[in-house]
Amino acid sequence: MKHLTTILTLATLILCLTSCFKEEKQGTLLKVAVYSQNVSDEPATKTTTEIESYAFYVPEKSKWEVESWEDALERRITNTERKSEQRSNPDVIGTFDAEAEYQVEMDLWSHTVFMVVVDPTNKLYATRLYETPMNLPVTYAQLHLYAWRKSGTANGWNVVNPFPDEAREPLVPSDDDNETQE
Repeated sequence: MKHLTTILTLATLILCLTSCFKEEKQGTLLKVAVYSQNVSDEPATKTTTEIESYAFYVPEKSKWEVESWEDALERRITNTERKSEQRSNPDVIGTFDAEAEYQVEMDLWSHTVFMVVVDPTNKLYATRLYETPMNLPVTYAQLHLYAWRKSGTANGWNVVNPFPDEAREPLVPSDDDNETQE
């Protein structure tokens, strides 16, 4: 009986110790809700036009940028500290579902990633250097693309409008438009 008690005590101790050493996992499934606004006085609306997204796994503390609209479309990023270093083969290509609450999804499994989201219809793009969390399988974020602004930052995203002087149609019909249609 004494041996059985000792064995059970040791088995319980081993189980407790092994549960303390859980495997940590770096990375996350990033889900992004994208909202657009073409004119300053209209409400921001959920984006329904096709959005392209991609990400590069980059070294910690490195600095990257998309230098032009053409680079955004061609999936090319440039190291800001060594301009000759460019990358054009993303490690992750995101998916887009206009019907989903969070339309863009990227499966990110590296410590540091440089993400790019491109709206080809409205000619805007956004970038973000992101450190993925530990043991957080899904992360939710928002991105606001304002076509009436030249550029801006919000929620960790740097939004660039390479064509700020281009006239844009409102995404939401104004009250005047609704009255003339009736």
